Amino acid sequence: MMLPLDPLPEPTRPGSGRIDGPGADEQTQSLAGAAGTGPPLAGNPPLPRQIGRYYPLERLGAGGMGIVYAAYDPDLDRKVALKLLRPDRTEGHAAARLLREAQAQARISHPHVVQIHDTGLIDGELFLAMEFVRGADLRTWLARGPHGLEARLQAFLAAGRGLAAAHDAGLVHRDFKPENVMVGDDGRVRVTDFGLARQHDAPDEPRRGGTALDLVLTASGDQIGTPAYMSPEQHLGLPVDARSDQFSFCVALWEALYGRRPFRGDTPVTTAAAVLKGELLAPPADARVQPAIEAALRRGLSGQPEQRFPDMPALLAALEPKPPRARRRWFFAGVVGLATAGGLALALTRGPAEAPCSGSATALAGAWDPDRRAALAGALHGTDAPARVLAGLDAWAGAWTEGHRDACLDHQRGEQSSALLDGRMRCLERRRKALSAAVTALAADPAGLDAAQMLARLPQPAICGDPDYVLADVPPPEDPALARAVEAVEAQLAGARAHQHGDDLAGALAQAEAAVAEAHRLGHRPLLAEALLTLGTIRMNLNDPYTARADLREALAEAVQARRDDLAAEAHARRLYLVGVLGGDVAAALDAAPLMLALAGRAPEPHAALGLAYNNLGAVHDARGDRSAAAAATARALVEMTASPQQDPLELGNAMINAAMTTEAADERRARLRGALALFTDHLGPHHRITLDRQQLRAQYEPDPRDALAVLADTCPRYHELARGTSVYCGECWHDLAHFAALLGGSRQAGDALARVADCRRAGEASPSDELLQAKATALAALLAGDGAAALAAADAALRVIDTLRAYPWMDREAAQAEMLRGRALLQLGRHAEAIGPLERASAALLQERASRPALLPELWLERTREDLATARAAASEPSR
Repeated sequence: MMLPLDPLPEPTRPGSGRIDGPGADEQTQSLAGAAGTGPPLAGNPPLPRQIGRYYPLERLGAGGMGIVYAAYDPDLDRKVALKLLRPDRTEGHAAARLLREAQAQARISHPHVVQIHDTGLIDGELFLAMEFVRGADLRTWLARGPHGLEARLQAFLAAGRGLAAAHDAGLVHRDFKPENVMVGDDGRVRVTDFGLARQHDAPDEPRRGGTALDLVLTASGDQIGTPAYMSPEQHLGLPVDARSDQFSFCVALWEALYGRRPFRGDTPVTTAAAVLKGELLAPPADARVQPAIEAALRRGLSGQPEQRFPDMPALLAALEPKPPRARRRWFFAGVVGLATAGGLALALTRGPAEAPCSGSATALAGAWDPDRRAALAGALHGTDAPARVLAGLDAWAGAWTEGHRDACLDHQRGEQSSALLDGRMRCLERRRKALSAAVTALAADPAGLDAAQMLARLPQPAICGDPDYVLADVPPPEDPALARAVEAVEAQLAGARAHQHGDDLAGALAQAEAAVAEAHRLGHRPLLAEALLTLGTIRMNLNDPYTARADLREALAEAVQARRDDLAAEAHARRLYLVGVLGGDVAAALDAAPLMLALAGRAPEPHAALGLAYNNLGAVHDARGDRSAAAAATARALVEMTASPQQDPLELGNAMINAAMTTEAADERRARLRGALALFTDHLGPHHRITLDRQQLRAQYEPDPRDALAVLADTCPRYHELARGTSVYCGECWHDLAHFAALLGGSRQAGDALARVADCRRAGEASPSDELLQAKATALAALLAGDGAAALAAADAALRVIDTLRAYPWMDREAAQAEMLRGRALLQLGRHAEAIGPLERASAALLQERASRPALLPELWLERTREDLATARAAASEPSR
C-alpha cells in the first residue's frame, strides 16, 4: 500500500491482548467497592493501621494489580472502597494513564456510575477511593433471578444511562459487560471499572479451554475488552469511541434477554471471526422480546460504527419508547482543524533613536528568545538530539525574523498596501504560534515527544512573502470579542498540531476535540473548516478511518462555504485516500478526483495542494492495479511539490517513495529511494524510527537481492534496539531479512533473523498481526529445519488469521505468502498432489502483485513458487510405485 503524504505513526494493529487469570471477576467487583464478593482470604496479613488519611476496616480482596480495602475517610466521614495498585505491576506511563483516567471519572456524578472520590499517590502507590457499594455484579444478579424481561431490560437501561453520562464526560468504557455493572442492595444499578487497574492483571498467554465467558482480554494499549463483548473495531485494534460501548452494551443485553450471546465463539479467535463477519445468531424461537427491541439491538450490533445509533441516548430511547432526549450534536465529539489568522496588532512605530523596523529582532519574544532557548536546552539535555533541534529552531527563528523585517520595510518604503502588510503579519503570527506551541510542548515533555519530527514539520515562514497566498487568507472577525475568541482557538489548534507532529496523538486529539467544540460554538466558518481538517488528519494518524472520513467530509463542506479552496482541496485529497485506498471504493474515489484537482488548482498556493492531490490519486490508481496511471500521477506530484515554497520535507520524502514504487525504470527507482532517504536522514537523523522504516522499505525495491539483504542487515539491528517490544515493523524487518537470506542460501542467517521476530512483538499484546507474523516466521523456520509438519501447521495457522482480516486490502499479499509456505511444506512432506493447489494460488496472487508493483521479494517468491509448482506437478504425475 502506498504512503499517504502525512507521515503516519505505526498503524494500530488488529486484535489485542491477554487473558485474565482466575479471580478476574472478583477483582472487578472489588474495584467497584462491592462487599462480600468472594470467600474469606486465608492467611491475610494484618490490616495496615492507616493508609494516608484512610483507616482500613476490612480487606475486601486482592489480585495481581493490588489490594482493595473497605476504609473510613475521616475528612468526609464516610465509608469508601480503597484500592492500592501495586507499582511493580504498572509501568510508569501506564500509572500516569490510570491516574488521568481515574481523575476524569471522578468528575462524573451520576446515580448510575460508581463514584470515584479521590485519586493520588501514597508512598509511591496509586490509590483509588471509590463509592462503597454493597451488592453483586449484574451477572450474579441475573443468575440469582428469576427476573422477568421487563426487570432485566430496566436494569440494563439504568446501566445505559450511566454509560451515556460517561460518554458526555468524554470517557469510553471499552470493557462493558455484566461483570462491570453493580446492582446494589438498594436496587440501584451502577457502571464501574472504566479501564482502571486492568492493564497488567492478565497472564502473558491466553488461557486454553474454558467457556467464552471466561475470556477476558486486556492489553497495554487501547485494545481493552472482553472478546465476547468487544466491538469489531476493538477486535481489529482500531481506535474506539462511544459507539464501541454501544455495541458491547447490545451484546450484553441480547444475552440477558435471549439467554445466549448474539455471536458464536468459544475462543478469542472464533469469537473475533464471528464478530468481524457479522454472523448474528437468530434469537430463540420461543423468545418473547418485542420486535422493536430486537430491531434496536440489531442496529446497535452493526459492524460499522456509523450504522449504529448516533449515541447511547438514541439507543435507550429505541429500547424504551419515551419523549426523545435532545441529541448531542455529532460534530461536538470530533471536529477541529488548522488555525486561521486572528486579530494581529503589531505596532510598527519606532522611537527616534531606533533603526527602521528594528523591532523585528524581538518580535519572537515569548516564543523563542534567550530565556526560552535556555529552558528548552535544559529540558532536552540527555535526549538524543538537543544540538540538532536547537540549531534547527535557531535557523527557523532567523528566517521568521527576516520575513518580519522585510514585511515591515516593504511597507515603510511604500512598496505594499496596508492590506498586504496585515496579511503578511497574520501569516507570520500563525507561524509564531506554531513555534511557541512546539517549544512549549517540548519543554514540558522532552522525552515523550518526537522533537526531530516536530522541527521538520514546522510551517516555513518564507511563504508569508507571497502576496497571492497571504491576500487569499480570511481576515479576523471585525467584532473584537469574537476576534479574541478565534485567536484563542487558533492557539489551541497550534498546540494540537504540535502534539500531532510530536507523535503524541492522544494529546493532539484531546486538544483538537476541545478546540472543535469551541470553534463550532463561535460559528466562524473558516475556523471550523480548518478545525475539521486538523481533526480529520489526526484521526487518520490514529487509524480511525470511519470518523476521519466524516470529519473530512464536513471540513470540505465548511471550507467550500467559507471560500477556502486550499482547505477544501486538502480535505478532499485526504478523504480521497481514505475512500479509495483504505476503504477500497476505487470507483467513488476516481469519480471525485476531477473536483479535487479543480479545487487544488484554485488554491492560493497551488503547488502543494496539487502535489497532495496527485499523490493520493496515484495511490488510488495503485490500489486499482493501474500501474501506468499511478506512475504518471506520482511523477506529477513530485513536480508540484518540488515547486512549492511551503512543502513539508517529510511529505516530499513520502511522495518520492511513492513515485519510486510505481516507476518501471530500476535506476530511476533507486535514485528516488535514495533521495527520499537523504531527506529523512537530513531532517530526522539516521537512527530515527521513520528513517529506519523507510530504509527497510527501500530494501524491498532494490534491484539486486544481495543489496537488499545488505540494507536489512544494517537496518534490522538498529530497528531492533530502538523499537523492540513496541513495533510491528521491527519484526517485519527480521522476517524480510530471513526471506532474502534463505533465497540466497544463507540458512543460518535466516534462522537467526527468524528467532528475533518474537522479540519485536509489542509487550502484552497478542494481536492478529502479531500472530500472523509469528506464524509465517515459524513456518519458514520449520522449512529451513526440514520439519515439514511443523511448517504446515504454522502456515495453516497463518491462513486462519488472514481469514479474520480479509477486509484489509493488503491481505491478498499475506495470503500469497501463507499459501506459498503451505505448498512448500506439503512438498517437503512428499504430498505433491496436495501441494499443487496452494502453490497455484500463491503463484496467481504473486503474479498479480508483480503487475501492480515492482517489489523485489514478491518477484523472488514468484520465481521460487513456480519452481516448486513444476516440481509438485512432475512428482504428482509419476505413476505410483
